[in-house]
Amino acid sequence: MENDVQRILVIRAVDDAKTRYLTAKKLAQLFRELSFGEWKSKLDAGGDTVVMRSEDEADFDPYRRSLEMLGVETEIRDQKVLGGAKVY
Repeated sequence: MENDVQRILVIRAVDDAKTRYLTAKKLAQLFRELSFGEWKSKLDAGGDTVVMRSEDEADFDPYRRSLEMLGVETEIRDQKVLGGAKVY
């Protein structure tokens, strides 16, 4: 399992409050496992926010386009595991 390359879709820090609100709203629609309030708190905390993980980079395309239409910068990174914990 350590040889599996997993990738993560990350939203870069969002400075504009309105963009954070709209992004949290969109994320709550796309990923229903977290509520709007939870996404909003993550975005308001600042820094980069992990949106999803996948072994296939193509899985990110529809989500990435949807988020970038809001003016949000996204990035795909390799998932790393240090001491058994997933980090990026």
